[in-house]
Amino acid sequence: MSNSATHGTTQQHRNANSQQRDTERTHQEVEERLASFEARLDQKDEQIESLQQRVEMLEQELADARNRVDHAKAVADAAIGHVQNLHKELNSLRKGQQGINKTLWEDRDSHDGTGKIKSFNSRISDLEHDRVDVSDLINSDATHDLEIQRKTAARLTAEREDTDSPLSGNKHRMTFLWREFIESAQKTKGGKLELDSSACRRRLEHRAGIHDPNTNTVQRSMKMLARHTRRDGGVSGSGEWDDEDNLVRFEPGERGGQIARLVANANEFREFAAEQSRTALEQGGDE
Repeated sequence: MSNSATHGTTQQHRNANSQQRDTERTHQEVEERLASFEARLDQKDEQIESLQQRVEMLEQELADARNRVDHAKAVADAAIGHVQNLHKELNSLRKGQQGINKTLWEDRDSHDGTGKIKSFNSRISDLEHDRVDVSDLINSDATHDLEIQRKTAARLTAEREDTDSPLSGNKHRMTFLWREFIESAQKTKGGKLELDSSACRRRLEHRAGIHDPNTNTVQRSMKMLARHTRRDGGVSGSGEWDDEDNLVRFEPGERGGQIARLVANANEFREFAAEQSRTALEQGGDE
C-alpha cells in the first residue's frame, strides 16, 4: 500500500475517533442536562406539594373561623327574643326608679327594701352596659327546666358559699361541660351544634382542675351530661345518652375516625336558650 493510501486510512480513523468522542461528549452533556432538569422538576414538585399543604391549612383555618362565626351567630340568635325589649324595660325601670326609691327610702330600715333598691340599680346598670350574658341567663337561679341546670345551680351555689360541692364524680364534672357546650359548641352545615371530646377534656383540665383526664372519664362525663338534658326535666336511663328526648345527645367516636362528641339540634337549642334567657330576664325584672 502506498504511503498516501496509508495516510488516508489513518486520517479516517482519527476522524472517526474524533466524531465518536464528540458524540460521547454530546451524549454526556444531554444526560447531565436531563438530570439537571429532573432535579429541578423534583424541586418544583416539592414546592407545589408544600404550597398545596399550605392552601389546605389555610382552608381549614378559614373553615374553623367560619365555624366560630356561626357559633357566635347562634349564641347571638338566642338573645334576639329579648333584645328588642331591653330598651323598653330600661325606660320602664328608669321611670319607676324614682318612685320606687322614694318609697323604699321611707322604709329604709327594712332590709328587704334596701335590697330592692340595690337590685333595681344593679339591673339598670347591667342593661346600660350590655352585661347580660346568655350562658349566665341559661344557668341562672330563675331557669331550672332541665336537671343539668339544677345540678349546675347546686355546684355554683356551693362555690359562692365556699362549701364542698354537693355533687360527686361525673355529675360534678358534667356541669363544667354544660357551660362549655353553651359557650363553645360549633354549628355544622347539617344544622347541628357539636362539641368534641377534645374540647371537653380541656374544660375538665383547665376549669374543673382534673389533671390529664383519661378518655373514659371524659366520655362518662359527656354521657352523664346528655342524660341530664331530658326535656321533661328528668334523667334518661343509664344507656340512653343518645335518646331523642335529650336536648343534648352523646355520639361515640369511631376508631380511626371521628372522635366522640356532644350534639344538639341548632334550632332547638337556640329556641331553648332564647326561652331560658327571656324567663331569666322577666323574673329578674320582677325581683
